[in-house]
Amino acid sequence: MNWALLALGVCSLALGAERAWRLRDEASTLAQRSINVALFSVGLAASAYAYSMTGSVYYPFAQAIWYVTVCVLIGCLELTFLALRVENVARKHIWRISIQSVAIAMALLAMLPEALERRIVTRGVDTLWEHDLASIVYLVMFPAYVIWGLLQPVHLSIPRIYRDMRRRPINTAALLLVTIGIGWFAAINAMLAILLNTGHGDLKPSITAYSPLALAVCVTGAALLAVGERLYEEVTAHLQLKRMAPLWHRMLELSNHDFHLPDEHLSTPARLQRSYVEISDAICSLRLDIKAPPTLASVVMALKRGAITDDPAVPTLSRAFPQRTTRREDLELIWALANAYRKHRIPVTQSQP
Repeated sequence: MNWALLALGVCSLALGAERAWRLRDEASTLAQRSINVALFSVGLAASAYAYSMTGSVYYPFAQAIWYVTVCVLIGCLELTFLALRVENVARKHIWRISIQSVAIAMALLAMLPEALERRIVTRGVDTLWEHDLASIVYLVMFPAYVIWGLLQPVHLSIPRIYRDMRRRPINTAALLLVTIGIGWFAAINAMLAILLNTGHGDLKPSITAYSPLALAVCVTGAALLAVGERLYEEVTAHLQLKRMAPLWHRMLELSNHDFHLPDEHLSTPARLQRSYVEISDAICSLRLDIKAPPTLASVVMALKRGAITDDPAVPTLSRAFPQRTTRREDLELIWALANAYRKHRIPVTQSQP
């Protein structure tokens, strides 16, 4: 049993299950469905190949699962990148890819007993002239199909990596890892095809030994692609919310929670956005009893003392500050006020009645 391959297969199955659960309430696209099936296929293929290396009585069954899931995987990869390249994939292309994968899988299953009996997939043939139908299926058709299918995402990902590196660095790094892993697998299959067709099948174990490393790179990239940006947004929002919380809570206290809505069910990034909105609403309604023109220091002192007034002659805090015309300027004001309030050490007093 190759425990490394088995562990990576289980990780791929877990990623597929997590993605399917996360998107369960959404109308999935062809690309999303294909990616889900591809993740499950990788998991099953890796687990079957890990077990098929034991030489047990279940070896033929594991080999059958391996070949079928690889055919499904190649079909899903082709569908995925076709859907990413074309806005609306014609049904005839979906049928062509599906029939192609099924046909190759059926041919492999039909020739599997003979291939196992003659050990075609481990010994290969000495010369090209020794080929028959079974050896052509396993040593020519199947490797060519796999290599062709793996090179498609590599070819399509390279320009996308170059284009998106600065715009989405985490997702692009993840895609780079997946591309490297897939390219590595294509190289492994190309070398195996050459060795098995030229009488050097005894070197196969030394090449397949790199398969767990290639799969590890792919699974790492897939995991980063699945949770990388969301985890980064969650951590960043948590840190920003921690800095925003003192001002947010004080604004809510002084406005008697008039602008506050329940936020316990919200994610951290959504709670951060809620804090911006409620602080902005409070700034537009609170009137502070301070001398004009206000400064950050005087506003912070007034907020700490609870020096608010209902006098309509006193401008609201929003009007007291210099005029702002963009959302960016509003956020900059809120951040400056939050930082000044958080750093101020005077204890908070009771709000004035």
